[in-house]
Amino acid sequence: MTATETLKDAATYAALRTKLAWLTHQVHAHADTVSRLASDVDDTAEQMQDAAETMKALAVDAATTAEFADAALTMTGAKDAAGAYTAAADSAAAAADDAKTTTESDHGGIADAVDTSPVDMAEATFYTQQ
Repeated sequence: MTATETLKDAATYAALRTKLAWLTHQVHAHADTVSRLASDVDDTAEQMQDAAETMKALAVDAATTAEFADAALTMTGAKDAAGAYTAAADSAAAAADDAKTTTESDHGGIADAVDTSPVDMAEATFYTQQ
């Protein structure tokens, strides 16, 4: 399956399992990327704050010092927002994992039975249990 396909393209159990695995991986990968970026922004914010404090100690004008402190504050806000996004992405990844697990537990046995049967599957009504 390609990244451009949708779940509508997953018309079989095997295709659906493959698609769910890919989607789950994508959600985890995006969350990891955001976590790394948040960490980088946090490091930069600390360096900006350190620079502001150093400039203040060297009697650099208040406007310049404030610019660095404001930049550090903005970066800290971006890091906090990234943390909230990561938490939401983790929840989404867990939901995707649950969907994949449910699909496998609810339909895996049926798919295995069809795959290993020495005969073709009959019409669905043949298997109706009353």
